[in-house]
Amino acid sequence: MACLRQERSRVENPSQTIVNVVAENPAYLHCSVPPDAEHEIAWTRVSDGAILTAGNRTFTRDPRWQVSKKSANIWVLNLRRAEHQDSGCYLCEINDKHNTVYAVYLKVLDPPLPSPASLQKKSTRLMANMSGDEVVLNCTVTSTDKTDDDIDVVWTRDGTTINFNNTEKYILKVKRDAGVVIETMRIRKATMEDDGNYACEHSQQKASQIVHINSELWILDIFEKCKSDSEKLK
Repeated sequence: MACLRQERSRVENPSQTIVNVVAENPAYLHCSVPPDAEHEIAWTRVSDGAILTAGNRTFTRDPRWQVSKKSANIWVLNLRRAEHQDSGCYLCEINDKHNTVYAVYLKVLDPPLPSPASLQKKSTRLMANMSGDEVVLNCTVTSTDKTDDDIDVVWTRDGTTINFNNTEKYILKVKRDAGVVIETMRIRKATMEDDGNYACEHSQQKASQIVHINSELWILDIFEKCKSDSEKLK
């Protein structure tokens, strides 16, 4: 690499000579000076010949650049937030009798593309209310992918899958529209025996409601009390 051929040193550069960093992340360019010696160092950007730092002083108006001393013999050129135009060759010039120059090549990389799975986010919400002697649970699953028709919802009570073949107790209706699935489950002739923690779940997204049947007060005000609990369980 042409950059590294600009080195002038009697010993091999002990620091990393090629630094790869993803854009928008900090970059650190190291320069080692001989131990037990007081030497000034200066960092220069080869592309335009600009002197970025000399000793502890910074000479660029770009606030992203700073210099620090990691140890007695290691100086670090710090770049707070790397951008693609920062890619290139940087020289660490040491004020010793050999006029040592170390070269470091900075390569700023594109961030990795997000996976399709991470782009297709889903959310699940469960609402409950009372209709006559029936408990009505509405489960809404929303996907950012409007063409996603593969949304399967699992219903459970206290962790056990509900058997919808028991049509005398449970009625399930499903509505699908542009990445949104609304499943409505009705618990018929609800009694205290139907108490439990009801949940609908899809792709590890889970929402639940605690259902408590009170034969005198029914369930209307109970749901309001449990709403905060259900949000914690989402």
